[in-house]
Amino acid sequence: MTVEVVRPARPARPAQVTVAFWLQLAAAAVLLTVVGMVVAYAVHYDAEISRAAGMVPGVDPREVDTERTGNLFSALFVGVPALILALWLGITALPVLRGSNVARIFVFVAAAGQLLLITLQMCGGLLMLPLLATADWDSDVVVDDGASWDSPESSQFQSILWDRVEDFSDLAFLGGALGLFLVVTLSVAVVLLLALPPAHRYFVPRAAAPVPPAWPAYPGPYFICPDPSAHVAPAPAHVVPAPQTPQDQPTATEPPAPVVQTPQPPQE
Repeated sequence: MTVEVVRPARPARPAQVTVAFWLQLAAAAVLLTVVGMVVAYAVHYDAEISRAAGMVPGVDPREVDTERTGNLFSALFVGVPALILALWLGITALPVLRGSNVARIFVFVAAAGQLLLITLQMCGGLLMLPLLATADWDSDVVVDDGASWDSPESSQFQSILWDRVEDFSDLAFLGGALGLFLVVTLSVAVVLLLALPPAHRYFVPRAAAPVPPAWPAYPGPYFICPDPSAHVAPAPAHVVPAPQTPQDQPTATEPPAPVVQTPQPPQE
């Protein structure tokens, strides 16, 4: 017995999928912009570290190395996840437009990863509140003239460095926060559009009605009569009575006809 497998017919692409495709590309573009801002800030900050170190005689090299290491770590911590997410969304955009359900699942995973990362960052910020509440703000390492370290060289280096990068740092922080808000908003919109019923039917089309199995031609693995109509009794046809012959007609018993005698003339 053979069974014919029928693939479900995919409906026409709904408008929700097309809109989600463009929003996904927009989110990837915003992430690439954020990566560019992070790289630009890291390069600018590293150059300012070199200028500040050259302006302070006898600066501690360990302090300069600490600033460079922190700058590199911050750039990698923000730029690498943003770059990976941008590539993730950009690579899966075209398969999503073509109806790949696997690509749609990857988009859902990316959105869940964003929410998880934001949640971890918020939890990390909340964990810092007890430390800020118990900090000793009366320490002599913080003074009004901007010195924040014990040695005059290090405080002067920090003061000069921060004065040079303060405006650019505020602008970079504002741009990063705005980019993060846009990416999260676009990702939520993409997930909602791809989860709507019309889009779901486009990615997971319904299976067609199963085709009954075709019986194999005789001879086959089973003894089947090649003409099943031979075992079916024919339908009764309309019987028309044949005309009856005179011999077949019944004779009716009729009384004999009376004999009429006509008078004869007399003979001469």
